[in-house]
Amino acid sequence: MASRRANARLAQLWQLPLLLLSLALFGYAAYLFIDPQPGLTTEERINSAKTYLAQERPDAANQLILRILSSEKLSAEHQGVLYLLNAEAIDMTQKQKRIGVPLNYINIIEQTRRATANGAKLDWQAHRRLGEAYESLRKPAEALASYRSAMDLDPTRSLRLQRKVIDLQLAQDDAAPAEHSLDEFLKSNQLTDVERAWALGQKANILIDLGKFADARRLLDQALKLSTDGIVQGEVNYHLGYCAYKLSNSADAERYLRVSREFLRTQHPLDADAAYLLGKIAQERGDNSMAISFYEIVLVSHIDSKVAPSALMGRGVCRIASGQDDAGLTDLHDLVEQITSRNNRQKLKDQALIALQQGVQILTGRQNLTGAIELLAYEQTLQPDPAANFYARLGNVFENRAEQIERSIPTAQGAERIRREQQVRESRTRAGDAFIAYSRKLTLADDKGYGEAMWKGIDLYDRAANVQCVISALDLFANERPEDPLTPDALLRLGGAYQAAGLFDKAIDAFSRNQFRYPKSLAASKSAVPLAQAYIAKGPEAFAKAESVLIGVVEDNPLVTPEAEEFRQALFELAQLYYRTTRYEEAVARLEEFTQRYKNDDRMGQLLFLMADSYRKSASTLDVRLASAEIGPGAGAIDIVAAAAAKRDRLLKARGLYDQVVELYKNKQPIGSIDQLYFKLSHFYRADCLYDLGDYADAVKLYDTAIFRYQEDPSALAAYVQIVNAYCALGRIQEAKTANERAKLMLGRIPQEAFKDGTFAMPKEYYAQWLKWTSESGLW
Repeated sequence: MASRRANARLAQLWQLPLLLLSLALFGYAAYLFIDPQPGLTTEERINSAKTYLAQERPDAANQLILRILSSEKLSAEHQGVLYLLNAEAIDMTQKQKRIGVPLNYINIIEQTRRATANGAKLDWQAHRRLGEAYESLRKPAEALASYRSAMDLDPTRSLRLQRKVIDLQLAQDDAAPAEHSLDEFLKSNQLTDVERAWALGQKANILIDLGKFADARRLLDQALKLSTDGIVQGEVNYHLGYCAYKLSNSADAERYLRVSREFLRTQHPLDADAAYLLGKIAQERGDNSMAISFYEIVLVSHIDSKVAPSALMGRGVCRIASGQDDAGLTDLHDLVEQITSRNNRQKLKDQALIALQQGVQILTGRQNLTGAIELLAYEQTLQPDPAANFYARLGNVFENRAEQIERSIPTAQGAERIRREQQVRESRTRAGDAFIAYSRKLTLADDKGYGEAMWKGIDLYDRAANVQCVISALDLFANERPEDPLTPDALLRLGGAYQAAGLFDKAIDAFSRNQFRYPKSLAASKSAVPLAQAYIAKGPEAFAKAESVLIGVVEDNPLVTPEAEEFRQALFELAQLYYRTTRYEEAVARLEEFTQRYKNDDRMGQLLFLMADSYRKSASTLDVRLASAEIGPGAGAIDIVAAAAAKRDRLLKARGLYDQVVELYKNKQPIGSIDQLYFKLSHFYRADCLYDLGDYADAVKLYDTAIFRYQEDPSALAAYVQIVNAYCALGRIQEAKTANERAKLMLGRIPQEAFKDGTFAMPKEYYAQWLKWTSESGLW
C-alpha cells in the first residue's frame, strides 16, 4: 500500500520540468517582442515622406507627414520642411486625380506660408506651385509675383514660366507690362519657331488694340513665315481676323476667323476667342440665331476660357433680342453672379453694364417692364453708386410699370384687384425713390434738372398715396438746404403733406416757417390759405387765428391782388368760416364779393347755396330776437316791425338763391359729394323758406317736388311733416290726413340704414312715433 502511494507522487513529478520550460519560453517571447533596436529619427522619417513623393505616392506621403506633425515634438526647421512637403503632396494629388478644388489651393498657400514662417527656404518649384495656386484662385497679382520668384531662382526654366506670366498679364488687360514681357520673351535664342510665332501673334494683338495696325500686320507676316504648322497658321489667322474686325472689315474678319477655327479645332484655347468674335460679328449685323450658336460653342467647349463670360453676356443679349426673355435674363443673371463672385476685371464689368443697358432698352420697348427692372437691379449690383442717368432710367421704368398695372385693374376682381392696386402704389413709390435719388445726383451739376427730378419724385409719392415718403423727402430737403431757391416751395408742400396726414400742428409750423423765413416768396403767399385751413381743422379755439390769417390775405396785402388764386381761395375760406361761426351777415358780404369778382367760378353752386343758407339762418336769428323782444310804445314797436320786414326780405332772397342753385345743378349735373348734398338741400330749404313766410300752398308744391326727387331719402319724411303742418295751417284737414298716410307708407319703404349715414339727425323711430301720434291724436 505504501509503495503504491510513493509511486503516485513520483508519477506527478513530470509537471515541474514542464512548468520550468514554459516560463523559459515566455521569457524568450517577451525578449523578442521588445525591440532592442533604436527607432527611426525625425530626419529619416522625413526622408521616407520624400521617398513617397519621389515614387509619386502623395497619399502615403501625406499620411506620414500628418503623423509626424501630430506625434512628435519638432524643431522649427523640421516643421518648415514638413509643411512644404505637405503642400507638394496636395499639389501632386490634385494633378494625379485631374481635379482643381479651391480648398486644396488655399491649403497649398497656407502650408507654404507656415513653412516660410518656420524658416523654410522656397525653391523654384515651391514658388511655381504657389503661383499656380494663386492663379487658380483668380489672384493674378500674387500669382505673377510667385512666378517671377521662380524665374529668378531657376533661369533655365524661365521660358515656360515667362509664358505663364504673359498669359496672366494679358488676362488682366495689362497691355504695357504684357508687351514688355513679350519683348523679353522674344529676345531668347532658345525659342522654337512655334513659341516665337505665338509671341509675335500676342504682341500683334496688343498693337491692334492700340490702333497700330500696320505694325501688327508686319509681325503677323513674320509669324506666318516662321512655320507651316497648322497650329501656327490657325493662331496667325485669328490675329489677322481680329485686326480686320478692329478695322471694321467684318467680311474679311469672318473669313480669317473661320479659317483659324479649321486649323485650331476645339482643342486649342484660341478657338474660344475665334468663336466668340464670330458670334460678336453676327450679333452686330443682327443675326441673333447665328450669334447664339457661336456663343454656345464657347460656353460648351471652352467654359473656362477668358472669353466665356463675354460669350455668356452676348448670348443673353441676343436671346432677349430674339424674344427669349427668360433665357436671356438667366444668362445675364449668371454673368453678374460670376463678375461679383470672382472679382473679374473692370473691362468686363464695363462691357456688362453696356449689355445690361441694351437689354433694358429692348425689354422696355417690348413693354416687358418686369424684365427691365430685373436688369436694372443687376446693373446696380455691378455699380452700387451709379451715375445720375441710371436713376432717371430706373424711375421711368417703375413709373411705366405702375401705369401698365393700373391699366389692367378694371379686368381684375376681388383679391387680385386689391393686389394690383397695391403693386401700383409700390411701383410709384419705387419710381419716386429713383427720382429723388436722381435729383441728389444732379445737385451740383444741374440746378434746373435737380429741381424737376425732386418734384417729379414727390408727385409720384403723392400718386402712390405715400404721405410719409412725401414728408420725409421734403423735410430732409428743407432742413439740409435752407438757402435753396426751391425751399419755400418745399415747405409749402411739406405743410400740405402734414395736413393730409392729419398732423395739423406740424402743418402750421411748416406754413408759419415759410411765411416768416421767406416772406417775399410766392410760396409764402400761397401758404396763407392752407395755414388757415389747418387752424380751422384744430377746432373753434383756433378760428380766430384762421380769420386773422385770411384777412391778412384779402385786406391791404400788396403782394396778393384779387386776380391771384390765393386771394380767391382766401375769400372763399373766409366766407365759409363766417358761415360756420354763425356770422351770417359777414358771410353774405364775403360771398357777394366773391360772386361779383369771380362770376365763372366752378364752385358757383356752393357759393349760391351758402349765401342762401346764410340768409335763411340769419332770418332764424331774427325769430329769436322777435320772440325775446319786449313790446313797448314808440321805438320798440318800430324795431319789431323792421325786424319782421328784414326777416321776410332775407327769406325771399334765400328762396331765390335756392332756386338758382337748383337750376344751376339741373343744367350742370353735380359730381362732388358736397355739390350733390347742396342740390338736395336746396330743394327742401326753398320750401322751408316759403313755409316760414306763411305761403303754405306754394310750400306744399315745392315739398312735393323735393319728395318726388328724393323718395328714398329720410329728408322726404321731414318734408311730409311740413306738408301735414301746412295743410293743417290752411285748414285742409283731409289733405293733411292723406299726407300723413303717405308718409307712413314711405317710412316703411326707407331702410333703417338710410337713417345712419350721418346726414340726418332724427332716427326712424322718431318719425314712426310722430306719425302714430298724429294718427291717434284726433286731429282728423
